[in-house]
Amino acid sequence: MKKYLSLFCFMLIGLSLSGQSLEEYWQAAAENNPALKAKFTQYLSALERVNQQSALPDPNLSFGYFISPVETRVGAQRFKLSLSQMFPWMGTTAARENLAVKMAEARFAEFEEAKNSLFLKILETWLQLSELNQEIGLKKENLRLLKTYEPIAKTKYESNLTSLADLIRIQIRIEEANTNLELLELKRKPLASDFNTYLNRPVDSEINLGANLVMTSSTSNLDSALVNNPKIAANQNEIAGADVQIQLAELKRKPNIGVGLDYVMVSKRTDMTVPDNGKDVLMPMVTFSLPIFGKKNKSLKKEAELYKEGLQQQTEGIQNDIRNQWVKADYLQSTASRELELYKKEITSTQSLLNVLTSEYSNNSSKFEELLQTLQQLLQLQIAQIKAGTKEYQAWLQKKYLTGKF
Repeated sequence: MKKYLSLFCFMLIGLSLSGQSLEEYWQAAAENNPALKAKFTQYLSALERVNQQSALPDPNLSFGYFISPVETRVGAQRFKLSLSQMFPWMGTTAARENLAVKMAEARFAEFEEAKNSLFLKILETWLQLSELNQEIGLKKENLRLLKTYEPIAKTKYESNLTSLADLIRIQIRIEEANTNLELLELKRKPLASDFNTYLNRPVDSEINLGANLVMTSSTSNLDSALVNNPKIAANQNEIAGADVQIQLAELKRKPNIGVGLDYVMVSKRTDMTVPDNGKDVLMPMVTFSLPIFGKKNKSLKKEAELYKEGLQQQTEGIQNDIRNQWVKADYLQSTASRELELYKKEITSTQSLLNVLTSEYSNNSSKFEELLQTLQQLLQLQIAQIKAGTKEYQAWLQKKYLTGKF
């Protein structure tokens, strides 16, 4: 089953990736994730039902023994064998096969939805881990800068060029930076656990974050999502199946036809000689079922019609949900893009200001508190830039998910 599952998954992958690690993670999830494997097994199970629908009902074979033999002109009847086969009305078998096909297609669409949802979770968790790594890198660099300021502040204090407050301030900031780094490192464990759980492997397995996710230009739009989303596909197949169920309810009003053959064993008469003495009996038969209980068939048809109506209402609800999610993703992507432009300009300006303040402080300026505030502001802007980038990726991924293009 792993072979088929991997094949279906990679036929449907549409993201552009630099490096193979994310594709390898997808493959591992496709082969090992229990929930996804369950969905695929349900699809395979539904496929098996298609083959079952073309089979005729089992023939009936009966045997009867005459406890009191029935005397006839040519001898006494001893036992009777009957063989019969029923045939459904024309079109019934084809309709049943069509219904099974639609149900199998619906199960496959549900598998696609589960696959897309799983791949989205993997990518989002991978992005969070990548964001965390970048934030840790920034805070380590910030800590390194703070530690370069400490000897300057200490030298200036010893030379009576600044107050003890500056030295205490920098020591407080260094301690605070160390604590923040420790907290960030703790945050990595639950994210890694989530990621590895999706792949059904030990929660402490190593995760390769070396690959980069590339946002490709796409012609996908909301109309595409409303047509191609696997939830819509599953629902449409269910509706097509309901139409077939209505057709089958109509066909149940037609009789089934049966053909058969009776064989009666007759013993010879010993008391007299007659023509065809002891001749066995062969009797072909034709039978018809009598669908006289119309109320039951009407109820079956009404049930299928109401089921179809409910599915159509469900389709409208799914489409409304997709529209809502698309609008939110579009908003997040637009605002994230605008934030990235803003942060880029602010980081450049803040970096220039920090360079000036660092130079001034080294030359006996007393603006040490302003220097520390500017350094903190630069760090916050850089972290905000990373988070905005992650938000833009997540919005783009959400659109890919909605259009069913993983």
